[in-house]
Amino acid sequence: MIVEMVLTNQDRPIHAADRVAVIQAWLRLDVRDRQLSVLRNTFPNWDISYALDPAGHWIWSAVARQELTLEMATAGAVRKVHSGDPVNLMAALTYQAWLVERATRPHP
Repeated sequence: MIVEMVLTNQDRPIHAADRVAVIQAWLRLDVRDRQLSVLRNTFPNWDISYALDPAGHWIWSAVARQELTLEMATAGAVRKVHSGDPVNLMAALTYQAWLVERATRPHP
């Protein structure tokens, strides 16, 4: 089970008991699920998952939730990103975010 919670909320203060519950839920996750939670919270515009390939290697995948425009594709943005580990997937998604931002910002 993947638990995605935040420790702060601008609408109301988080009580100590709530904070403890969040931390305990986080600690029950295995390392891959923690990494998945971080990726999903960092890149909410992507559907991110991991699975074992036929050879027994973990493959981390991300699929963009938005369609690419011609400008985004021309800039090098892609809809699907795959990696053998979550750190490289985060790097690839950071690069994709930069490409999309660059392609969609107004030009002088």
